[in-house]
Amino acid sequence: MIALLPLDDRPCNTRFPQEIAAIGGDQLCHPSRATLGRFNAPADPTTLQTWLEKLPEVEALIVSVDVLAYGGLVASRKTATSLETALSRLETLKTWREKHPNTPIYAFNVLMRLAITMDSDAAVPHYYNVMRYARLIDEAAREPEKAAELAEVKAQIPPEILTEYHGARARNHAVNLEMIEFLARGVFDYLLVTQEDCTEFGLHRSEQAELLERVEKLGVQDRFALHPGADEAALTLLARHWKTEISFQIHWSDEARKRDIAVFEDVPYEDALRSHIAAMGGQIAENEGDFALFVNAPVGGSQKFEESDAKAARQSDLGAFCDAIEAALSRNERVALCDVAFPNGADETLLSLLQGRGILGQLAVFGGWNTAGNTTGTVLAQCAALFRAGDAASQAFNRQFVFERLVDDWGYQSRVRANLEAEARAQGFSPISMNGQAPGIERLAHQQLSEFAREIAPQFGARVAELQVSLPWGRTFEAEVGAKLS
Repeated sequence: MIALLPLDDRPCNTRFPQEIAAIGGDQLCHPSRATLGRFNAPADPTTLQTWLEKLPEVEALIVSVDVLAYGGLVASRKTATSLETALSRLETLKTWREKHPNTPIYAFNVLMRLAITMDSDAAVPHYYNVMRYARLIDEAAREPEKAAELAEVKAQIPPEILTEYHGARARNHAVNLEMIEFLARGVFDYLLVTQEDCTEFGLHRSEQAELLERVEKLGVQDRFALHPGADEAALTLLARHWKTEISFQIHWSDEARKRDIAVFEDVPYEDALRSHIAAMGGQIAENEGDFALFVNAPVGGSQKFEESDAKAARQSDLGAFCDAIEAALSRNERVALCDVAFPNGADETLLSLLQGRGILGQLAVFGGWNTAGNTTGTVLAQCAALFRAGDAASQAFNRQFVFERLVDDWGYQSRVRANLEAEARAQGFSPISMNGQAPGIERLAHQQLSEFAREIAPQFGARVAELQVSLPWGRTFEAEVGAKLS
């Protein structure tokens, strides 16, 4: 049994780890989702400390620093918790280590994103202005001519928002530095810092530099990683614990784009991928690997705004990529498709081509949700799980998870979500925070996803036996999809 103290209660942080653990022939426990808070309501760290203290003997502990320190990811962007309180809560991990000296502890924490939380329509302009402001501070330091633009955007942000923003950043950075000290003192066996939504430039750059300087000073480089991501971090550490030493032969949809920086990230995607693979204990194979990892490279921008000419050109180029996938499947290679072309949903163009060839159900692994880092970590961990077990039960769990990912990442995110947002607006409420109006939108989501699921189920040689759909945070940004094939 592996214990997980997750980042928050969303499916990606609770359901995904349990399902991938099952694929790997393992069991994973975490606190009840009711104790993990919900959206703007943080978890109670005292309850989580009690859960830790009462844990039976486990094989390993994977722990989110942010949920224990502040109450979750959204809470980490606010200043309700002081630095002193956050650090006092984290002392629990020292105590836990003393009581369980031989149990590995894998910790992860988030390097704060450039923007604030978009939790209402009123917050939308501030979300974009704060992100622009955080980027321009970094750029103006190197290009003085951008000072006027920085002053302009700063003037559009209420002072209290900036005070809260800078206060949270400073506190979180101090905690992140202290967690490196924990690592050096042996409290953790491994520490993963994930850089949440950012751009190539921004306030995070100096913070990253200071973290890496501390890592080098303390000589813990071999037990530390920092790369783009957030919600996939627990999966990365689960895969690392398994020590599969899995290998990947990488195939790119477009060699020219592998060095592009994905939306919401700050380093060339190829570099981020290499870091993700190293952090989960994998390696890159020059020739044959345990998995053929097909990467639909970053395109940039938003899929819904892609020009028709650009889409047509990509469709033509993707033909060869689909040929390569089909050829690998014909050789009985285990094919993992990592779709990071666009954020917040699978590439409609690519998935439609694969559907037309009738090979979706033959994919061993698939992911295409939210950021490139989220997708990458999930895909790699699923590969490790399938490689670790691979028996009949593992194959059955895996088939189910691939189907769920297609229904969620493609069906919901790329097709249905926009319809739900339009319907919410038509009914006079915001899809960002529906304030009790979610049930009607959930019914529509279930109806439309049921149609989609029935459409792709034949690719698996099956029918849809059960489909559950909910909006766990009362907004359209994410859905929880539970699907069973006959």
